[in-house]
Amino acid sequence: MNFLLVFGIGTVLLGLVFVILALVGRHRHEAVGDWPTVPGKVLSRTVQRFQPRPGQKAEIRYTPLVTYTYEVAGQAFTAQKLDFKPPKSYATAAEAEEVVIAYPVGSEVKVTHNPLGPQQAALDRGRPVGYNTELVSGLLLILCGAVMIVVTVLL
Repeated sequence: MNFLLVFGIGTVLLGLVFVILALVGRHRHEAVGDWPTVPGKVLSRTVQRFQPRPGQKAEIRYTPLVTYTYEVAGQAFTAQKLDFKPPKSYATAAEAEEVVIAYPVGSEVKVTHNPLGPQQAALDRGRPVGYNTELVSGLLLILCGAVMIVVTVLL
């Protein structure tokens, strides 16, 4: 088989994976948008410093942590997630401080929680991570792969 044909098929398949992941992420985000919110209260805020182990080439990172409490159906919960994305870390403590400064200790916050598992909660529903980038990348890969296949078949 011609290399360009095989590469084109692989590119189309990779593009399909990107598109499917983007659509699944979008669907997951839309489900979170329907989750209920309850009032909560900030218990503490801090910036946690992560230092790599000796020998690792990673840099020191800073993660904002906000601890809050909320109640669902008479049961109290405590959580730290700011949004439903993977935790974000920053290169400087000042950047992480900018995040936690918005949550003064003792302040009231809106907590979005999973109705089927109220221990899963966050302060911000957030937007899907990389949805547009993933979708456009997938569509471009499909287009490039299709062009490679057409060129191979016609030549």
